[in-house]
Amino acid sequence: MTISSTTNVNVAGSNTNAASSNSASQLAQNFDTFLTLLTTQLKNQDPTSPMESDKFTDQLSQFAQVEQGIQSNKNLENLLAMQSQQRQLSALSYVGAEIEAVGDTNWLDEGGELKYKYNISPEVPRLQLQIQDQSGKTIYSEELTEVSGLQDFTWDGKNNSGVAQAEGAYTLVLKPMAANGDTFKDEKGKPASMAIGIIGNVDSVDIGDDDIYLRIGDVSVPFATLTNVKLGANGTDTSNGGDTGGSDGDDSSGNDEQDEAA
Repeated sequence: MTISSTTNVNVAGSNTNAASSNSASQLAQNFDTFLTLLTTQLKNQDPTSPMESDKFTDQLSQFAQVEQGIQSNKNLENLLAMQSQQRQLSALSYVGAEIEAVGDTNWLDEGGELKYKYNISPEVPRLQLQIQDQSGKTIYSEELTEVSGLQDFTWDGKNNSGVAQAEGAYTLVLKPMAANGDTFKDEKGKPASMAIGIIGNVDSVDIGDDDIYLRIGDVSVPFATLTNVKLGANGTDTSNGGDTGGSDGDDSSGNDEQDEAA
């Protein structure tokens, strides 16, 4: 069963092709309406005072512009489709690469460990960190007091009793706490802002209708959520789009959401 890496992280995607197709459909409707109006006007004009040639030419010019607009829209759709195909082919090179992505759910291999990154409001004095399994049961927990800035967290795959856990998907849950142990809220009564990211190696690629998904075990990571990639073949660090900031190597930072939470 495939599990989303963004269990508690809201990441919205866009479908550019759908928007383009909708625009083309609207232009086609306008085209048909224009043609109907023009032919009706020609059929019902006053024979003693026919349409002047300059007006007729002007309407034909508008007719041609509408037709060109429809064709331009179709060409744009073709270009978008080509870009999507190139993006899909590019995604195949990510197999074996180490990726960082926005998300809170990662896949644990038997005897392995999980790597996460998180960023939380700097005014938070204490943090309860939990690892939960797919049923929502807390497997591991600890409390931290040094939580300011971008943090790395590696879970060794064992519960608090030191017992190794089974292979599967595990979610990192952060619970900001006030100094007295209550749930943290700022001066305005709002909860702390925070962001979570996962780190793992890509096993395979799924190509869907709306996005490309990189698989870490049975965890599906949307391509749009990537913040950093370390290609396995040449060790090159890359980043996906302009949504995130970071430097090369293991110390690269997460996305804008993580920066804003700092």
